[in-house]
Amino acid sequence: MSPSHPEPSTEEPTINSKRVSEKSLNTMTSTNTSATPSGLSISSITDSNAEGASGSDTHSKERTNYYYLTPNAVSKLPNYQYHGRDMSLLYKHVLSPLAGWLVDNVTPVWLAPNSITLFGLAWMILSYSVIFWYCPGLYEGNTNVHTDGASNNNNSRSGVPEWIFLLNCIAMLTYQTLDNMDGKQARKTGSSSPLGLLFDHGCDAINSILGSANWIAAMGLFPSNINGEYSGGSIVSEFFGGDATLAALLILCPMIAFYISTWEQYYTGELILPPFNGPSEGLLLGASLSLISWGWGVMFWQETGFVDGSVELLRNSGLGESMKPVLDMVYGRVRNMDLIVLSTVLALFQEVTLKVLFVIRGYGISTLRTILPHAMLVISTLVLINYDDTVMLRRPRTVMHLVSGLFVEQTTQLMLDHMVEEEYKVLKRFCMYPMMALALAAFDGGLVSVEATDAFLLAYATGVWVYLAFKIRVQIYEICDVLGIWCFDIVTPYYSEGVNAAEGEGIVGTTVPVDMTTKKVN
Repeated sequence: MSPSHPEPSTEEPTINSKRVSEKSLNTMTSTNTSATPSGLSISSITDSNAEGASGSDTHSKERTNYYYLTPNAVSKLPNYQYHGRDMSLLYKHVLSPLAGWLVDNVTPVWLAPNSITLFGLAWMILSYSVIFWYCPGLYEGNTNVHTDGASNNNNSRSGVPEWIFLLNCIAMLTYQTLDNMDGKQARKTGSSSPLGLLFDHGCDAINSILGSANWIAAMGLFPSNINGEYSGGSIVSEFFGGDATLAALLILCPMIAFYISTWEQYYTGELILPPFNGPSEGLLLGASLSLISWGWGVMFWQETGFVDGSVELLRNSGLGESMKPVLDMVYGRVRNMDLIVLSTVLALFQEVTLKVLFVIRGYGISTLRTILPHAMLVISTLVLINYDDTVMLRRPRTVMHLVSGLFVEQTTQLMLDHMVEEEYKVLKRFCMYPMMALALAAFDGGLVSVEATDAFLLAYATGVWVYLAFKIRVQIYEICDVLGIWCFDIVTPYYSEGVNAAEGEGIVGTTVPVDMTTKKVN
């Protein structure tokens, strides 16, 4: 599985808000006390210890005119406490001790935890960009497609340098290590905060598509459902409807696991990672996949060696005759890559089933409505890819960027609503509506031309990420203002730098007037 969840810990985070400056305190006292949320006042700025006591240090504000944060969120956010645990033996005995040693012996105390998180994501963005350059269509490493290619000293007739997959392996391991370090650095420096959890969660959500896209390219998957083209007669590809569907599954499965874990945390208040999970074993296996592509070539995954070798062993054993029909059916028709897809789907099915049943038993069937936005994203994506057979050949990256943007919007909002104990507004996922319309158009067939579809996808994906950039920037600013902290600085004392902060009017940090702040947007 791909990276799906924020780095868990059994330790309680604390909010280090002692960096509230005199200027920001004066700003708070100048606001209208009648707008103060229940239980929130200047006197609520209290000490907390390293164990994360409920009365945490907060940069309390009497202002309620934030764009995304409601008065209730302003009062709830400073008191949020993270609860979770990772039952992975790999994390307990290898990954966590390694991250702890690096924090204690290498990481300077002035380095902000969010900077560590962002640096890890930068590694994955670098790897994604390099692979994007050489494999824009994802399939360029597949020599069955490039039959006229010449050897360029890359052990591949496609001309795709295999060192890019070694880079991805290194990037994934670096991301995993830094993702485990950020929480430990926060506790070491006393700078743990709800912002750190949300920032980590958001970076993990963004990283989901980066890892999936790089894995697809590393296996040379040709994303087309037309007549099983370049699938080598794979029975797995035939079963799911084609290799484009397999590519969609590799993209969607990590996202589904991520969303369901966040959904479970939304209701239970605790994130529990199973003994085998995406952030630990999943990332390590993904790095191993890339390492194999570097050492043995992309076409290793298009071969059928794993299953064929097992079939030969069974044929030479006493079970060969009784299983002959099955062995003949799978021999030469199950690629090594197919095993990756099957294991991903089966692992997802088990994890989602257990989590959904657990939440339904404890909190009722009504909890399923909160899954609807993500379910519609998954269904719309599968419909689009299956009914527009060449969309993943024409615009593979655009489709992935669009799906990723919608996924990040959903999961980060769900996490924020969990942290501030507010309702996740299912019908207000407005970004999803065009995706559903596009899927319906593809299902109808011929309703929209190929050119119009491609232009719409590009404009849609661009619009979603521009909107996300605005939303994330404003949310980070608002959360920092409520908690009295900087996002990437744990040394400089905090002061409110919003142009309207002193007057208590408008949206903090902007020039938006107060009359536009009455409508809260989720």
